[in-house]
Amino acid sequence: MGGHISMMYAALYPDDVQSLWLLDPGGIWSAPAGELREIIVKTGENPLMARSEDEFAKIFAFVMADPPFIPRPILNVMAQERIRNYELEKRIFKDLTADSAEKYVNGLKTPTLIVFGNRDRAINPATADILHKLMPRSEVIIMKGLGHLPMIEQPRQSADDYLKFRSGLDKAQ
Repeated sequence: MGGHISMMYAALYPDDVQSLWLLDPGGIWSAPAGELREIIVKTGENPLMARSEDEFAKIFAFVMADPPFIPRPILNVMAQERIRNYELEKRIFKDLTADSAEKYVNGLKTPTLIVFGNRDRAINPATADILHKLMPRSEVIIMKGLGHLPMIEQPRQSADDYLKFRSGLDKAQ
């Protein structure tokens, strides 16, 4: 939901946002459905929201193609905030899915780095090309063998790509 929220913020307050780093963002309804959308349509349940530690562990398995090892006790601690925020996340997701971000970001001139894992099961990676066409100052990176969270699956490469992108913006100014 973070990428969708970031795009909407940048569209509403373009003078406050110098650049965007979008990591597998949702909110583009003309993109082919990802597995997440198909599951929600079929079951009415969002597999990215957790009411228990076990559900949170399933989220990790769903969103990553190359997950790092995280001991279960640590994963359980990480789950606690998501479990506490379940109702809030549910409300935010409902609000976000009420409207596509496309009409808001169409023509947005904010320099944007769009990153997708080519094995993202949540959001179809074809979303990257659609966003790139909508946002005239965007660049796309498709990371091979990764899922929905490239910044967790390959943090060094994700950070290096972003720093290179930012460095190019600094030189252009």
